[in-house]
Amino acid sequence: SSDVCSSDLIVQFREKLGGFYKIEQVAEIYGLQDTIYLLIRPYLLLNEISLRKIPVNSAGFDTLNAHPYIQFAEARAIVQYRKQHGAFLSLDDLLKISILNAEWLAKVGPYLEIEHGTAARE
Repeated sequence: SSDVCSSDLIVQFREKLGGFYKIEQVAEIYGLQDTIYLLIRPYLLLNEISLRKIPVNSAGFDTLNAHPYIQFAEARAIVQYRKQHGAFLSLDDLLKISILNAEWLAKVGPYLEIEHGTAARE
């Protein structure tokens, strides 16, 4: 038996993500057994989707890299691209980065926002 109960794992993952936008995300939680997920799945509800957004044009590497869906290389590429080309005008602009694709953007996009009129930082 684990020291951390399933509800703690769910809450911790939700906090790291910035919220859930679909119930199936619960199945991605490291350490949550598939059997537990299948048992609790019928009882899971998404009442209101309220996601914590990362401002793409001002978030630093550490902020980007801290998100469970953004890998080290992806965070680094976003910051480097922004330094070379300036602020992103839309989330689709992220697809100009060769290591990012439409599937990645569909998964991560709900947690990102384009803030206009801000100076990009590292």
